[in-house]
Amino acid sequence: MAGETVIYKNDLNLVPLRRFTSTEIDLFFVMCNKLKEQNTRKLQIDFKELKHLSNYYHRSLDRFTQDLEQVYDKMLMLTYSQRSGKNFEKFVLFTSYKVNVDDQYLEIAINPDLKHILNSITGNFTKFELEELSKLKSSYSKNMFRLLKQYKHTGFLKLDIHDFRERLDIPNSYKMNDINKRVLKPIIKELDKLFNNLSVNKVQAKGSRKIEWIEFCFEPENRITTKKGNSKSVKSTDSREITPEWLLKNEKEEDKRNKNHTNTDEDIKAFILKQPEDKKQYLMKEYNYLFKG
Repeated sequence: MAGETVIYKNDLNLVPLRRFTSTEIDLFFVMCNKLKEQNTRKLQIDFKELKHLSNYYHRSLDRFTQDLEQVYDKMLMLTYSQRSGKNFEKFVLFTSYKVNVDDQYLEIAINPDLKHILNSITGNFTKFELEELSKLKSSYSKNMFRLLKQYKHTGFLKLDIHDFRERLDIPNSYKMNDINKRVLKPIIKELDKLFNNLSVNKVQAKGSRKIEWIEFCFEPENRITTKKGNSKSVKSTDSREITPEWLLKNEKEEDKRNKNHTNTDEDIKAFILKQPEDKKQYLMKEYNYLFKG
């Protein structure tokens, strides 16, 4: 498992892994990791490799096969959406999924319409060590782990309480006391070891005791710029994350395209106004919070 680094476009973080168990989350991201930079070709993964990479042990072949089936059944309910006004499109991530129990392998392929999620990645990506994810026990911790990894260089993530519930697939029946005990407590306990000085703040709505925002603060990973102008990340704790050569090359090309362009206030607002209505409202809240105080 050493050196296995999951990399995908941040868009995937907007898709809640609904009703996924901790084990199923591990298997899902092993599949994503194996499919990165494979374009749309079908890929076979041996059961032994799947188990090893997902830290899956002490279960029968029948149970493992059932878990693989349940992963895909739940993936069929995962839809990546693109909206424009009242028009919308929905896609499933994998369009080919074959479990061969006799020869003990899984065959998968990514949806051609969504190949950009795992292929031709430049900027705006999430990257984390697969082994770190698989060692977490709580499904809430696993999902929060990947969200925080998206913001590892800023050390700050603020989510509207409704967005927080949506992203972590928290049951509607959970009151704030339930969220404190069953969601935030395991998150803090498990992720404090991976994100230095992690703290969670619950922000009340103005003139109310109702929680409106959840803030996550932690010590950001530093960027060190080399003499040649290339940047690399260094964690304050030991990290095994490996940035592959193809991604380093893509990042350098992206930097060249962007080095003479600076986003102005008007650029940012213009971008937000082009987004679907539901996303536009969320981004505008974030914009006002970050830039308007």
